[in-house]
Amino acid sequence: MDSRSKKQIDEERAAELLGLTAAEVRRLSVETGLGHTKRESGRERVVFTYAELYRLCRSVVEVAS
Repeated sequence: MDSRSKKQIDEERAAELLGLTAAEVRRLSVETGLGHTKRESGRERVVFTYAELYRLCRSVVEVAS
């Protein structure tokens, strides 16, 4: 694992941390413009920097309140 990938959180881990499904995280990513798509082993997934994950979390809290 290179140092860059250590600074990114994939959609599955983000979903676990936020208590959402991966599909919900992908939908929120599209709605907020946060995260970016990464292709690995023929599979696309959304990855977030820690700053993007923080902003995504804040947007989830704002919507919920």
